[in-house]
Amino acid sequence: MNKFLLTIVFTILSGNFLAQSDQESLEILLDKLNKLEEEIANLSNNIDQNTYELQRIEDANQLRYMDLDKRIHQLETLILLSNEDDNQEQIVSSDLDENPLSGLIANDESEEEFLLWSNSLKLIENSRYSEAAENLRLLILSFPQGEYTNEAYFYLGDIYFQQQMYQDSIETFNSLLNNFPENNRTPESIFKLGLNFLQLEDELAAISNFNNVIQNYPESSAAILSKEELVKLNN
Repeated sequence: MNKFLLTIVFTILSGNFLAQSDQESLEILLDKLNKLEEEIANLSNNIDQNTYELQRIEDANQLRYMDLDKRIHQLETLILLSNEDDNQEQIVSSDLDENPLSGLIANDESEEEFLLWSNSLKLIENSRYSEAAENLRLLILSFPQGEYTNEAYFYLGDIYFQQQMYQDSIETFNSLLNNFPENNRTPESIFKLGLNFLQLEDELAAISNFNNVIQNYPESSAAILSKEELVKLNN
């Protein structure tokens, strides 16, 4: 009889132990599931963020390469026109300059600036950005008010942005806007400032620059890209 009672007690205790063990296993499983859900949510957020960054880079690069093609075409046209002019008879008027060498000096400077600019574009096209940046800096220093100086500022600022030198990029675009306030690069330069501030996690400054483009240059391509950036920030 005592053995029978002991058997019953043992069975009950075993059942309670197994039930407790199953409960603990279930809690461990639930905890693992919760952690897995958190990891999946974090991965999803990272994917969304990476997609946003890639899209932003793609938009900026599309604008840059479209403009680069346009600039190269313009340079090719200038070269063709220059060759045609060289083949024509040059008429020199003695009363234009008292110094007969002044025209030659001006032509040499113009040619040097043009060579620096065209070489810079070729280096950019071949993704040799560091060499291009050196050429552009030399052009800016040598010809502070030259024909291509505003373009040199713009491409130098863009190179700094591509190299993640965001503060240098901001300073370069600001120099462009200060030294050439009426240049045709103004909308794009302000837009690029917004992109730089985004990378520096200064959303207020970025939004301010995007709104500046939209309000003051509503017909520009930079305004369209600025609107897209604001939509992304609001999502």
